[in-house]
Amino acid sequence: MSPNITLLVKEALSHQHAGRIGIALSMFEEILKLDPKNPQANFSLGIAAYQNGDVGLAIEMLRKAERKAGKHPQVHQLLGLALMNAGDLAGALKSLKKAVALAPKAADFHAHLGDLYTLKRQPVLARQSFQRALAIDPENGYALVGMGQLDITVGQIDEAVAWFEKAIALGKELPSALHCLTMARTYREEPAELAKIDDLLKQASALPAPEHAHLHWAAGKIHYDLGDTARAAQHYRSARRLRYQSFDQQAHEERIAFMKDVFNEAFFAERTEFEDPSERPVFIFGMPRSGTTLAEQIVSRHSRIASGAEIPYFRLLQQDLGLRGAPSAALENRLKSLGPREFKQFARQYLAELSAIDRRADRVTDKMPHNFEVLWLMSLLFPKAAFIHCVRCPADTCVSLLSHSLSPAHNYAMTQKSLGSYFVAYDGLMKHWEKVLPVRIHTLSYEDLVHNQEKESKALLACTGMDWEEQCLEFYNGDSPVTTFSNLQVRKPMFRMGSYFVAYDGLMKHWEKVLPVRIHTLSYEDLVHNQEKESKALLACTGMDWEEQCLEFYNGDSPVTTFSNLQVRKPMFRSSIGRWKRHKDLLGDLFEALGPLSPLNEAAPVGNGSSYGQQQTLATSMPDNDISHLRNAVSPIS
Repeated sequence: MSPNITLLVKEALSHQHAGRIGIALSMFEEILKLDPKNPQANFSLGIAAYQNGDVGLAIEMLRKAERKAGKHPQVHQLLGLALMNAGDLAGALKSLKKAVALAPKAADFHAHLGDLYTLKRQPVLARQSFQRALAIDPENGYALVGMGQLDITVGQIDEAVAWFEKAIALGKELPSALHCLTMARTYREEPAELAKIDDLLKQASALPAPEHAHLHWAAGKIHYDLGDTARAAQHYRSARRLRYQSFDQQAHEERIAFMKDVFNEAFFAERTEFEDPSERPVFIFGMPRSGTTLAEQIVSRHSRIASGAEIPYFRLLQQDLGLRGAPSAALENRLKSLGPREFKQFARQYLAELSAIDRRADRVTDKMPHNFEVLWLMSLLFPKAAFIHCVRCPADTCVSLLSHSLSPAHNYAMTQKSLGSYFVAYDGLMKHWEKVLPVRIHTLSYEDLVHNQEKESKALLACTGMDWEEQCLEFYNGDSPVTTFSNLQVRKPMFRMGSYFVAYDGLMKHWEKVLPVRIHTLSYEDLVHNQEKESKALLACTGMDWEEQCLEFYNGDSPVTTFSNLQVRKPMFRSSIGRWKRHKDLLGDLFEALGPLSPLNEAAPVGNGSSYGQQQTLATSMPDNDISHLRNAVSPIS
């Protein structure tokens, strides 16, 4: 007796509506084995896959549903959202516009279109879409959160917080609103939001995986701010498990090995006539969270340089060429068969994208972090472009990746081991490129930039071929929308106040030369590492005999009115030296995977002589991932 497909679909939908996504996924897959063309099953499987974080499967199923139910607006809506989260913004725009055209009174659809325009760095169109949504439904949660996210991208933090708080007060889009609010704030004491988050987590089994993950990211951020790194790490770990699919480390390493083998010195020597003479591109790349957004904000403050943000052209081209799949002899032959004609076409297409961003600028930035995988292609096309490699202490980079909600494509950051292995593979690939590529790569150390903003910023501009302009020091005053998680940090002056520090340092060097007094220099790091020795030297310079109670400075009764008033009531601590050290006990897998790059390794690079800057320096998070929040929709096709 053949099963009743209609009844099976209804049962699967009931599981889906109840939040039992795993059961629903399995049932829809079985239904499609019985009836491969069933539009409801294809659509619902696409939604379930989307809810479960499997964007690739969602797109596949929703495209099938689109062919069978082309005039159903929700099919186009969900496909648009899935494409948006996959980075295909052009495809997403097409689908979401279809959804709005078919259902112009659906407030959610206008809000989703607003999200897309935000990611496309079109704030005027984004605001118009959100306003249309709120005109239809003044309490629309998607639009309220979307307005807040839009305000963050343009640096209006207070306004953003107000939107998030309004959504929370109305009980709309709570997981994403709470997540966004925690990212916009720094907590010094336990906030009321934490109790709300904890209550929602108790009911989270009924939530789709992305919404459930939002709550863990939010809780993790609060606990991290409060100094409870162990609880923060637990929440971050849970969020990553909900957000990411498993990472195929072996396949990734095989692909990197293939690239190293194929793209060797001989490959480039045989292709010297493939280039385009344009100097317009400014390529900024490196691991996410290594300072790529900061670098872009600095150079794009120049009057003749436009910000292009993260342009997906090369990532998509790499997929088209087959470099996202399994390496093979056929793939090698195909890559080697590409001639000047194909390369010229690639260059024209890319330059057209830059012109669409800004036709008049002399330079346009492209800060897609993972373009480090496609440097072979970029260097052949544009050898006269600027190539800027952003680096940061490996441990600090990885800690930041583990504690931020990146898009599902960043599944290599699911575990410490997978992230550590990925970082080692990236490091090896960059060493290979530096040996074989026919271009000069400028390496920008995040730590060096923080310590000497003006010097490093001038070197950065010099590699673009543009003259220096003083406003490049005021990167935080830029008006380009920022859609990565660095959107909060890059609206503030350099955390180490680079230009001010340089002036102070110069003045101190002058005083040391000309003043008729001896100045005793006390290094904070030396004091922390050797309290007794440095304290005795400190007392000696006062001309007073040593007294043991000077080691117990925290027992003093003198009033302290600075922000150090809490810290100096405790014995000496080292938490401000090396951000990664706050997580040391939780990062065993990461350090093991990093191998020779681990800061625990005696041979690990330390200090300015390293390409990764000073590993013992406190480095504040800077990025790279989108701010879009996943949507939930489970309505059946009627």
